[in-house]
Amino acid sequence: MAEDLHESTERLWIPIVAPSIWAVHFTVCYATVVAECGRFGRDDSTSLLTILGVGTIVAMVAIAALFVHGWRRHRFQLPRETHDDDTPEDRRHFMAWTTMLLAGLSLVATVFVALAALLVGGCT
Repeated sequence: MAEDLHESTERLWIPIVAPSIWAVHFTVCYATVVAECGRFGRDDSTSLLTILGVGTIVAMVAIAALFVHGWRRHRFQLPRETHDDDTPEDRRHFMAWTTMLLAGLSLVATVFVALAALLVGGCT
């Protein structure tokens, strides 16, 4: 157990991966719509929605995997108390909780980006 709580096993970049995936998804979705509707001038909304749908599913699976990673690191439980002590266990719980919250927020943001594309429905 002490080896699992060693600080060398903690990665500070893990919590920011989910918002980064959302940001890349956001950029790719809007760049794809601009390229398909504006630059290339096609009016094929079926292929556009297919491309955006596949990208959204890939992003949501990756973000959900990060949420599960945080949930496992947090020992499958919601916090009963704050994690503000200076102990390796509290730091691990804090990082896991941060990963879970950012992944959840990124998942909701990804759904809203996909809803925007779905509600507009293609090139108009």
